[in-house]
Amino acid sequence: MKPNISSRRQIFTAILLVLAVGGGLVRWLVPPPSLARDLGTLLLVLWLPIVGNIIGWLMGRARAPKVAPPGFAPNADFVPSALVEITLLAAATPSESRPVRAGLFPCLVVLGEEAFSARMLVPVGAEPLPEVARELQMEFLRPELALPKLHTAGEFTLLSGRKLLGRGRLLATPAT
Repeated sequence: MKPNISSRRQIFTAILLVLAVGGGLVRWLVPPPSLARDLGTLLLVLWLPIVGNIIGWLMGRARAPKVAPPGFAPNADFVPSALVEITLLAAATPSESRPVRAGLFPCLVVLGEEAFSARMLVPVGAEPLPEVARELQMEFLRPELALPKLHTAGEFTLLSGRKLLGRGRLLATPAT
């Protein structure tokens, strides 16, 4: 949510509350059969849009992330955790397109119902092609959690965001 929308919402809420309080005072001080009392009633009803405004503000606060999600530091050096073999799926790759670009490529390694944040070091000119196995170095955000499960499973699914890219298998780790 943009900060200026939130500040506009707060200003609008404050104005409507002041008008509603003013309308309540007019209704309280003016005798019943008068135009001023009717206008006070109209102003008093202005608190109704405030309810939606307050609910919207509370929902925005509830959805706001409390802490930044974990991830690789922007300038962190690449420290390989494993050597993997990646095979991109032809169905997931449009013709003449390379979804895995050279450089540090962020991805998710999925094992069953678990996923681990990782990034691959893709050399320039060695981008994987569909249906062609390619050996690449991979770094896991939490290698102490991912590698034991990867040793057990052997094969994994590779995702980029929510898009299925292909399959892979573990070839070696620095300890092996």
